Amino acid sequence: MGGSGGGGSSGGDGAALRRAVDEELRRQELTAELNAVLAELLAGLNDRDAGLVRDRLDQVQEALGDDAIDVDRLLFGGSVAKHTYVDGLSDVDALVVVDAPSASPADLVERFARALRSRLPMGEVESVEPGRLAVTVTYADGTQLQLLPAVERDGRTSIASEDGDQWRRIRPHKFAEKLTAANRANGDAVVPAIKLAKSAIAGLPEAHRLSGYHVEAIAVDAFRNYDGRRDRASVLHHLVDHAARAVLRPTGDITGQSVHVDDHLGAAGSARRREVSASLARLAARLRAASSAQEYRRIFDHGGGTPPAS
Repeated sequence: MGGSGGGGSSGGDGAALRRAVDEELRRQELTAELNAVLAELLAGLNDRDAGLVRDRLDQVQEALGDDAIDVDRLLFGGSVAKHTYVDGLSDVDALVVVDAPSASPADLVERFARALRSRLPMGEVESVEPGRLAVTVTYADGTQLQLLPAVERDGRTSIASEDGDQWRRIRPHKFAEKLTAANRANGDAVVPAIKLAKSAIAGLPEAHRLSGYHVEAIAVDAFRNYDGRRDRASVLHHLVDHAARAVLRPTGDITGQSVHVDDHLGAAGSARRREVSASLARLAARLRAASSAQEYRRIFDHGGGTPPAS
């Protein structure tokens, strides 16, 4: 009987092992399917004519560079420089630095909009819309440029604060360097994850969306000492998970350009931070719980989103 009992135990162990192997195979198959979905999404997000963008930015600089607005230089300090651009979702395509230190952010946004409406080739342009921080130029082919006015004040470049009411100093190239370093340290997996996170977050209620710059700042922190898997899905899930926790406290601006990048959300643990955190946590849970490629794809199928900078 002892031998019979041992045989039964061995058979049970074998069945358990087979179930474990089957479950691992199903997990690997699902992971492969999810990563295929993300690769397809990234291909669409990356489908952008860089040459056309530069030509249009040249047009913008020419349109703004007259007596009304003295353009010092046009800096690729936004998502173009950081390669985190997501069509219709990125926070800033370009900083346009002008010599108008006494102007308010709102004044420059309006002046930009007036100049662009009157001088850009409107046969190619569908709309020029001023927002709180930036001017969004939408072209007839559906592409967009977002232009953030900046000024030189006391030898430092300044852009509008989050509420658009005052100026704050920045170091436009420093953040790109930080993000590039984090990306390289993690096998070039961080920038794709940021693009995908921006796309997923754009489906949240508007009040719960993080700005593109906020997502990028959180990503630098999230991957500072990351030692997890580096496939697309794992990296994306880690970023959204981290964002849900990180947003509960103010996110320090790693470039030193301001105290925090998200002062508008209030103090640590504020009601608004808890709301945003809960929304991000639900998104993270949906990503992790997806049991098919179709279910996963639906998380991103929300028709884009409102550009965060506007």
